[in-house]
Amino acid sequence: MKREAKYIATVSLGVMGAGFLATLPTAVSSQVWGSFLQGGFEAGVVGGLADWFAVSALFRHPLGIPIPHTALLPNNREKITKALVNTVQNELLSKETIRARLEKIHFLERGLELADKQLDNASLHTGLTALAKHALGAIDIEKLTPLLAEEIHKAIQDVDTSRLVRTLIDSITDNDYDGKTLDFVLDKAAAWVIKADTRDQLGAMAIKAFEGLASNGFMAFAVNAFMGMVNEEKLGGIIQNFVLSYIDQLRMNHHPRRQAVLTFIRNELHKLDRNPQLLAELEKFKTKLPELFDLDAKLTHMLTKLKERGEAFIDQPEFVPVHVVPILRNMLLSIRENQDMLHRGEDWIQEQIASYLEQNHSKIGQLVKENLDKLDNAKLTELMEEKVGSDLQWIRVNGAICGFIIGLGLAGLKMLF
Repeated sequence: MKREAKYIATVSLGVMGAGFLATLPTAVSSQVWGSFLQGGFEAGVVGGLADWFAVSALFRHPLGIPIPHTALLPNNREKITKALVNTVQNELLSKETIRARLEKIHFLERGLELADKQLDNASLHTGLTALAKHALGAIDIEKLTPLLAEEIHKAIQDVDTSRLVRTLIDSITDNDYDGKTLDFVLDKAAAWVIKADTRDQLGAMAIKAFEGLASNGFMAFAVNAFMGMVNEEKLGGIIQNFVLSYIDQLRMNHHPRRQAVLTFIRNELHKLDRNPQLLAELEKFKTKLPELFDLDAKLTHMLTKLKERGEAFIDQPEFVPVHVVPILRNMLLSIRENQDMLHRGEDWIQEQIASYLEQNHSKIGQLVKENLDKLDNAKLTELMEEKVGSDLQWIRVNGAICGFIIGLGLAGLKMLF
């Protein structure tokens, strides 16, 4: 386009020059139409040459002659650069202009809309899968295990032993574990007492007990008379029935003897959280728990299994669309529906942009200057001519045409007067 305009400008100047030369003989011969045209072509040549000189003087010395006040762009490069930097930085891209424009953009809202549209993108699914696998693979079990074991050990040591005992006791009493334990013991005792061997053992023990009594007189007579009437089986049966009867009473929920036994047990249990010997033993036991359970090995095994299951889970085709995308979409929706959060987010983004703009606005001018400084005079001239040269060439065309028209007018006036 620039070459075409330059060609037209040169042709226009050539036409004016040719017309001027062609009309000279008619002007000399005093022909009216010749003088009229000659005046127009003469003014056209002057206008075309003057505009050619003016346009050329912007970029270089016309005809290479160092005429003062020509080659304005190369000679005033520093001034032009400063003016351009100042115009761009303080007028076209001033802080106020940029800030006012940015305030109209809802960055967070647009970002959420864009993110929501991309959630069903297959490439995004592939990327999220790769990201999840990378994150899972980055877990170093050998380093993580000691840390977890140490934290678990600390947590165990931080447990209030007295409170733990009290909690256990409350759980025992609230769930009637003491009563159930008593019933278990009574069942075992009844199963043992009801045996024939037990009956005989009880009878033998009772006879030995009677035989060992140190008595005389009537007491001795009564004991000997009683021993003559019973044997081990009879005496054992009496004791056996008595014990079974007592056990049956202890099994009845509201029987006074059962309530008395349970009250005694519970009173003793509630004293345990203040028993210094028990608490000291439990404290020692807490320190031995990690070694007792081989905590490091078990944690390593557990974490390895969890990692393998996690990798298998991530490899499933439905991992991202079924499990990840709904979570992300609900998260985006909750943010978009929370107007307060949305406004605070937008305000925060605008504050960050304003802060960044305040700190870096001067770099706009620096960037313009640095880019201009990279160009030598010839390259800068060529660039300017490329951008505005075509319009400047049309100035030459207009100068020649306007000069021709003005010349015709002046020639006409001369003829009239």
